[in-house]
Amino acid sequence: MRTEVAVVVGIYFSILIGWGLINFIKNLNKGNSLQESQYVGTRNFGVGHLLATLVAAWASNYTLLAAAESGFRNGISGPIWYAIGVAVPVIFFVWPVNIVSKIRESMPNGVTIVEYVGKRYDEKSRLASLVIVLISNILYIISVVMAIGIVLSSLLNIDTATATIIGGIVLVLYTALGGFEAMVWSHVYQLVLAGLSVIVALILTIQNVGFTDFVSRLPQEKLNMLAWGPLNMVDFFLVLTALTIASPVIWQRIFSARDSKSAERAIWWFGPTWAPFAVGSGIMGMAAFMLMPSIDPSQAATRLVMDLFPTWAAVLFLLGGMALVFSSGDATVNNVASIVQFDIINKYVKKPLTSKQNLFLSFGLQIFLGVIGIVGALKFTSILGLLVINSAVNIALILPLYLGLVWKGATSNGAFWSMLLSIGIGGFMILNQSGPLANLLSLLISVVVIVGVSYMAKNQEAGLSERGGKTSA
Repeated sequence: MRTEVAVVVGIYFSILIGWGLINFIKNLNKGNSLQESQYVGTRNFGVGHLLATLVAAWASNYTLLAAAESGFRNGISGPIWYAIGVAVPVIFFVWPVNIVSKIRESMPNGVTIVEYVGKRYDEKSRLASLVIVLISNILYIISVVMAIGIVLSSLLNIDTATATIIGGIVLVLYTALGGFEAMVWSHVYQLVLAGLSVIVALILTIQNVGFTDFVSRLPQEKLNMLAWGPLNMVDFFLVLTALTIASPVIWQRIFSARDSKSAERAIWWFGPTWAPFAVGSGIMGMAAFMLMPSIDPSQAATRLVMDLFPTWAAVLFLLGGMALVFSSGDATVNNVASIVQFDIINKYVKKPLTSKQNLFLSFGLQIFLGVIGIVGALKFTSILGLLVINSAVNIALILPLYLGLVWKGATSNGAFWSMLLSIGIGGFMILNQSGPLANLLSLLISVVVIVGVSYMAKNQEAGLSERGGKTSA
């Protein structure tokens, strides 16, 4: 173990847990009886806080690690298409249709994405969406805890299992203690740390390679803008669009906004604010390919900083990566806890809970989800595999959510069968390793079923109405 690095990491972890504990005591003394306060705060967040929590939560274990891997594997096309694939789908919340305002109009006091499905459609559609969201996001929690273990293992030079347990415990403790408002404030500070780490890492990367030689030393194939491959790029964009539109974390932030305008502006600024993280990490991946071409591509960022950077810079970069991973982890744990409390427990427990009962229930749920994340992370071996399944599962939700907001003709039966058949057939193909074809077919099934069943219902109603009119005549 690197003792001096362990001290720095220990201070960082202590600050996170201390911040959570301060807010837990504050919430305990405040006596706020609203269940929703632990999950959307006071619904008064403006553009700055919303932007920070969106970027910090969405950057996740993708950005600093996966973007570097994409640069290592695919050269210049890696970070460019990676940044486009992640940033552009978020814009779909405000363009070409402003669904942010529609979300807030339909659910002014909403807390979870599952609540919306139940209100817009019916109980069977709500249950289908509940299963999809829970499967998807529990897998995501596991992948985040795995990423924490990988980064912490590189920082402290300890085995990954031990690092996973330590990092997972810290994540679940400060998340469960703090609540939503504390989490949003921590995202502001963690984003600053991550931004500083990328700036320093980029400067040192260019120094190691040589600014004037950077492009000239890249092989010609690494300068190909389409090196990622058109089918892979389309699949990546499709999967990320599904992950974005069906993201309960983004919906939760829309519910917590002061007003629609604040949420819209934060989403417009998301791309320009987040993209430099991916592009910077992609450049590091390209540099790692030049300097260490034989390494595992998934270790492009960590090996580059640990082998070639001064210790302080390597620690700063990995702490920045840890900050982003923690931010996506705490957001997902908090969000899934809100879904369990509002969409499962509240359906069976009709008696209102006291403020202390609400607080401790939220705390217990998040601890429970964190334990699942730690145990799962110790069992699984591939973050990429988990993320592929996590994203693909969400494809079943895109059309029911989007059409539910923009098309009055979308019916409950159409939404239910769309979700069921899409996840059933698409999931089977994913398990059989059908690759991009599985995601494309899953989306196609979803489109055909929800539109087809909805139009059939509309025509059936029109026929019944017409027969009723003739009878009365």
